Amino acid sequence: MIKVALTPIEHQSRGELVACSWSTADRLMVLEAESIPERINGQFVASQTDKRSWFVSIYQHGELILSVPSIESKTNFHYVQILDEQHILLVGARCHYNHGDPEKNAEVYNLDGQRVRRFTLGDGIEDINVTTDGAIWVSYFDEGVFGNYGWGQPLGQYGLVKFNAEGNVLWQAEQFDICDCYAVNAESEHSFWFYYYSDFQLVHLNKLQATSYRVPVQGSHAFALSHPYLIMVGGYGQNDNFHVFKFNASSLKETAKLVFTDSGGKSLKQCVYNMRGNRVIAFNQSGIYYTILTPDCCQ
Repeated sequence: MIKVALTPIEHQSRGELVACSWSTADRLMVLEAESIPERINGQFVASQTDKRSWFVSIYQHGELILSVPSIESKTNFHYVQILDEQHILLVGARCHYNHGDPEKNAEVYNLDGQRVRRFTLGDGIEDINVTTDGAIWVSYFDEGVFGNYGWGQPLGQYGLVKFNAEGNVLWQAEQFDICDCYAVNAESEHSFWFYYYSDFQLVHLNKLQATSYRVPVQGSHAFALSHPYLIMVGGYGQNDNFHVFKFNASSLKETAKLVFTDSGGKSLKQCVYNMRGNRVIAFNQSGIYYTILTPDCCQ
C-alpha cells in the first residue's frame, strides 16, 4: 500500500464550504456561500435560491493570492473556474428549461466580484474544467443526458460538451454512448481525459482524436495523471481508496493501491476529491489538503 501525504491549506473561511477545484496554472479555487441552500424535499438541488453571498478564494502553491469580493446571486452555484486572467466562471449544476427560455446557470465575474455576462450550460452538470484557451468542458450526469427539469433535448445529451467562453457549443461527444460522465481531467487545451458510464472506459482526447482504455474500476468519480501512471478513486463505496495503473501501449496494468494521508500519516476519510493533471485536492468541512503527484509517488 502506497501512502501519499497531502499538505493542508491554511484557509480562512468566509462561509460554508461548497467546492474546491483545480484551475489553470496550478491555481486552487475555493467556493463558499454564506449558507448552503437547502435541498428540495431533502433530495433535489435547487437551481435558484434566495439571493445570498458567494465567496471565491484563489490559492497557488498553497498560498492565498486573491480573495474575490463577495458575489451576490440567486443562482445556486456548485463549480468555480478561472475563465481568463481577468474573469472567473461560476456554474450551477441544475437548470430549468422553462418552455424554451432556459435559466442561465453560468455566470462570469471580474475579479472585483462584478457580473459581466450570463449564459446557459444546461442541466445535470457533473463537473467543469476550463482550459487556458477559454474553452469550457462540461460533463453531465444521467439527468443531464436523458432530460429532466423540462429538457426534452438536453444540452448534455451526449454526456460531454466543449463550449467557448460565451457558451457556444464547439464540440460534443457524439461518438460515445455516455449515460453518465463520471470524471474528467483537462491536462491542457489539447489533452483532455474522461471516464464514463456505462462502458467504464477511460478516453483520452488528443486534439479531439480519441484513444480508449478499459478500466477495471466501476463508479470512480476522480482520477489523476502522473505519467506513466493513472491514479483513480476506488469506485462505488471505495472513495477513500485508490488504484494505481501504469499505461502500457494501449492498455492499463494495475501496479499498486494507494491512500492519501494527512501530514501525520493518518489516512484521510470522508473527503471529496478533485483532480486535474497530476494535482490532487481533498476537502471536507474540517480542512482542505492538496498535493502534486510525481511518478516516484506511485511506485
